[in-house]
Amino acid sequence: MQNLPVLPGNTSLSLLETRIVRLMIILFVVFSLMPYGISWDYSGSSALTMEGSMTTKLQWGSLFLLATFVLYRHLAEALLDLRAMNPFLMLVLIWCLASCIWSPLPATTIKRAIQLYGLIMIGFSIQLAARPLQMMVSHILYTLMCMLVLSFFIAIAIPSIGVDYELGGAWRGALSQKNELGQIAALSILLWQVKACTENVGIKPLMLGLLFSFFMLVMSKSSTSMIISLMATGVFHLLRKRYLSSSYALTRTALALFCVLVVIIYIFFMQESRLPTWQEAASPIAGLFGKGTDLTGRTDIWELVWLEINKHYLIGLGYGAFWLGPDSLSQFVIDALHWIPLQSHNGYLDVLNEQGLIGLLLLILTLATQVRLLVVLSRLDRQQAAFWTTILIIVVTTNFTESSLFRGFVFQNVFFMFSMVAVTSTSRRLKLQAQAGIKSQQKKLH
Repeated sequence: MQNLPVLPGNTSLSLLETRIVRLMIILFVVFSLMPYGISWDYSGSSALTMEGSMTTKLQWGSLFLLATFVLYRHLAEALLDLRAMNPFLMLVLIWCLASCIWSPLPATTIKRAIQLYGLIMIGFSIQLAARPLQMMVSHILYTLMCMLVLSFFIAIAIPSIGVDYELGGAWRGALSQKNELGQIAALSILLWQVKACTENVGIKPLMLGLLFSFFMLVMSKSSTSMIISLMATGVFHLLRKRYLSSSYALTRTALALFCVLVVIIYIFFMQESRLPTWQEAASPIAGLFGKGTDLTGRTDIWELVWLEINKHYLIGLGYGAFWLGPDSLSQFVIDALHWIPLQSHNGYLDVLNEQGLIGLLLLILTLATQVRLLVVLSRLDRQQAAFWTTILIIVVTTNFTESSLFRGFVFQNVFFMFSMVAVTSTSRRLKLQAQAGIKSQQKKLH
């Protein structure tokens, strides 16, 4: 097991500040997975959707204040991290805020943009910890496991709340839907493996955690989460070792083929909204995608959203100004579908709609630059690069079916923002550490 090093510049947090950072990690998981305002009422109110409940403002506002407190006390180090940040991410954040100029709801756009800035602040404050990745993995994992245990007992004791009988008895537990339960179970499986690779973990708690997480994943009946769990496991173990020509070459080759297979299955799932049958799997690949499909109603949403995109395809409608429920600009979509969607179920289409072609190009450049930064990090710390690459792949792929990128307090978006900050901050500190080591060796030689 490899214990991650204490990074230079990360050892100055006081005990109180360290506890604050830990608390922020735990609360961000809870707040991002709970329904806005701790309300399970989805009948829809435009005022609640646009402005956010007072509970939501207090929840995330308190985290932003805590992050401000920590960053203010370590302003010089935080500014160095800010300068190292992905430049195209900065441009995306600026573009989101600038869109308030032409947004039909400028106040809403400003508020949504401020949310993104607040998440970046939390991310920077977490990176001031001595071992930020270990701290994040441990506290996120334990929080998710508590939520899984709570969901287990709710599904057993109060099935009217914890089980969705309209979806074949799928478990949703303490969460609002089965897919969310599947997502946290899938992430728990990955985090248990990361924890075992970065610190000493007993075999019994490791196996118990993995088996329980897998059980909850199966009970959620979330096909997307099952595929993502397999893909994440394969990608992480494929990338965390340095050379394909090592003694584990056969294992790594098998993992590479496994990842390719999972990606193919996921592409099929995006097209058909179901897993392939054995007969289809045995057929030529072309045959898998030649069948007609309605993508479980997604194409109906996409066609309507394209009508809106054509009105402002270059600069977009305005960040966060479209999917706001009844009596909002998306009312014509609700009227056509006779139900209330709050996203197009394609995050890239939502970016094109609200941020325009310019925003979408900035997003693509952000992701491309992040890949380059991950390559740099992999030369400094293979384990951390493997983990953050896995998170990037998960978010980028699931964003094709569920809007998550730059979607406010959605769990995957929050985690994505933290990962963007973590990669650049960690690389900067590891470079400082390497330079200090070289200087120390030179002094010894002289």
